[in-house]
Amino acid sequence: GAGAKKAEDGKKSGGGAKKSISYNAHGGVCALYRALSKLSVCSRTAAKELILGGRVRVNGTVINDLMYGVCMGKDKIKVDGTEVKEKKHQYIAFNKPAGYETSLGASGKSAKTIYELIPFAKANGLNPAGKLDKESRGLILLSNDNNFLNEVSGGDSKLAKFYIVKSNIDLDDEQLEEFASGVVIKGSSGESVKTRPCTIRHLAEKVFEVVLSQDINRQIRKMFEYFGVKVVDLFRYRVGKLKIDEGTEGAYFNIKPEEVSGAPAEGRTKKKV
Repeated sequence: GAGAKKAEDGKKSGGGAKKSISYNAHGGVCALYRALSKLSVCSRTAAKELILGGRVRVNGTVINDLMYGVCMGKDKIKVDGTEVKEKKHQYIAFNKPAGYETSLGASGKSAKTIYELIPFAKANGLNPAGKLDKESRGLILLSNDNNFLNEVSGGDSKLAKFYIVKSNIDLDDEQLEEFASGVVIKGSSGESVKTRPCTIRHLAEKVFEVVLSQDINRQIRKMFEYFGVKVVDLFRYRVGKLKIDEGTEGAYFNIKPEEVSGAPAEGRTKKKV
């Protein structure tokens, strides 16, 4: 968080004197498990398992202390004998057409994926922040920066995602109010989940703007299905502060993280598509 804070004592390190560390978001000394995440080796949870499993060395010494202080770019960090080097982070905004899966292997080897349209994404280790199902289209963010991916679509993310939705049947005022307050749908693992309060606006007959701060698989489609209504077109045109136009379908471009962050979930937009 903002401002330096003293790290809590962790387990004793596997070797060398323990460092008393403080760290902040702008670099300097960093806890080892956080450093592995910042270096895009793995998630913080997986980093803790690597460290406690004795698979991480710092300057030749096995370190079992999660809070061991390291200086990225100076200390030599190895995982399973392979040196971890700071990657150049890349951030891509992509306007996904309908008919493409977001994940590799989502529907078998024959499925078309967004990686066919962004040829360098797989080689550069770019992963999507959240998903759009095969039939949906619009803005997807990809990056090799785990912290950015978590900020956009992690379980604690409150970043707003904006959609234009067309349905086969209109929702009445009572249904719109219930939709906005949250409805019970099947979660990503099949469990029953009540959706977070969201924003829905009736733009025209059977056309809506929906603003969500959640990332449940096929969430909007499931929310409309709750009312017996089918979504016939779904276009995500904005994530956080970043917007795209329908006319750029299939295009991708480099962005900076600050172009995305900073829009609260209750944000509004007057953009028409």
